[in-house]
Amino acid sequence: MLALIDREKALALATRRKLFDEIKRFPGIHFRELRRRTNLAIGSLQYHLDVLCKARLVKAEKKGKYLRYFPVINEPSREEKDILALLREPNVRKLILFLANKKRATNKQLAKFLGVSASTVSFHINKLLSAGIVAKHRKGKKTYFALTNPKWVRELIISYRKSFLDELVDSFVEIWSRL
Repeated sequence: MLALIDREKALALATRRKLFDEIKRFPGIHFRELRRRTNLAIGSLQYHLDVLCKARLVKAEKKGKYLRYFPVINEPSREEKDILALLREPNVRKLILFLANKKRATNKQLAKFLGVSASTVSFHINKLLSAGIVAKHRKGKKTYFALTNPKWVRELIISYRKSFLDELVDSFVEIWSRL
């Protein structure tokens, strides 16, 4: 069992406070992105993250090949964490935004939109299917993909919009906020 550290002491150091603020601002952020945003050396970043975890201010969760960090205070639900982790991947985020706007699309339409191969789209769509965010529907010979709960996804994107720093997300939020 990890020894608990006092939360106030853990946040007394300016570097650690900055790191904690980044995690609150970008829930689901992964280690390398934290390193880029904070300019901390890898060893120093790992040490400060360990302190924040021991103080139970931050929770680390393995999502695919990434270790992602979430604030414990106002912690997102399991479903929110799953989609936030996926939304941190640029191509997956674009797919979700496309499906949120278009209602449904084929693999070919998604590949054209992203400018990638159909197999790359399949790779990303399979992650979304496994997470239950997207469903597959057949109509004749065509297979379509659609968000399983588009309203919830839109609300989540709108509420976490500032954490993405993405013009596509900003445009999406602007359109859906007016409805």
